[in-house]
Amino acid sequence: MNNPTKILAMHPDMLTLFPNAPERWEFVGTGEDLEQTITDMGDTVEIMLSASIEKLDKEMLDRFPNLKMIASISAGFSNVDLDECGSRDIAVTNAPGLNSGDVADLAVTMMTSLLLNIPQKHQYILADKWITKSGPIRHSIRSVPIGIVGMGSIGKEVVKRLEPFGVDIKWWGPRQKSEITVPYVDSLNELAKQSRGLIVCCRPDQSTHHLINDDLIDQLGNDGVIVNVSRGSVVDEEALIACLKEGRLAGAGLDVFDLEPTHSSRWADVPNVILSPHQGGTTFETLFAQAQLTQKNIENFLDGKPLLTSVF
Repeated sequence: MNNPTKILAMHPDMLTLFPNAPERWEFVGTGEDLEQTITDMGDTVEIMLSASIEKLDKEMLDRFPNLKMIASISAGFSNVDLDECGSRDIAVTNAPGLNSGDVADLAVTMMTSLLLNIPQKHQYILADKWITKSGPIRHSIRSVPIGIVGMGSIGKEVVKRLEPFGVDIKWWGPRQKSEITVPYVDSLNELAKQSRGLIVCCRPDQSTHHLINDDLIDQLGNDGVIVNVSRGSVVDEEALIACLKEGRLAGAGLDVFDLEPTHSSRWADVPNVILSPHQGGTTFETLFAQAQLTQKNIENFLDGKPLLTSVF
């Protein structure tokens, strides 16, 4: 019998997603001290289970001289140096599209909550400003213009969830898509000018680093709101915080941050924000579906068969 394949999970909790792992898999270093595990056993690891958040650059890959495959249980792979993997003949797979609906659920919930001024109404009550039977009157969100930044699988799911609210949806991305019936705007700046809300769900890469910056926020206006479910790098977080504090932006909903985990002190005096700990696509149902796809990719790799969702 051949020796089992040594597999390292970059997060111990990932092991619970594979309750019926094949006998030819051998998980290494299943304790909490990942750094020590890599030091002690990195040279034995042949396959790595990734969650798309740890940085897998040349320096990290050097610690795994016998690595043959990186299998991500999430859709993202911007954390992986693909050029370096190519030079080392390391296969890379991901699990795309399976959590798009979950991410869209959170994005639209945040957007509608911000447009309905839920954070402000929450504070209104906590500050004992509700002193008469009739509370403040609000505006309807019907016909409010909302822009979507990026029309991939998440963007398409966002549209499905926004349409019943009767809002005016437009979108921008690096290229038009003939199958998308939602009106396309030629530039991101123009989309911001035409929108009261922006939902950011584009692909995170070098071209989208700080795509949402101080100048763009000014185009959106001081009654505008932003929701980011892409990656923290896409939004200039310092500029966002400054604009919220200065009243140049009405609100923001964030599931992703420049530095994760983010700290409460960073947001303690920032008004009108809804914060979520990068869990837009992290549901039990989706995680197990992603794990099943990841397991099939690994099994195909070990059997010399085509990978189902190959990134590289």
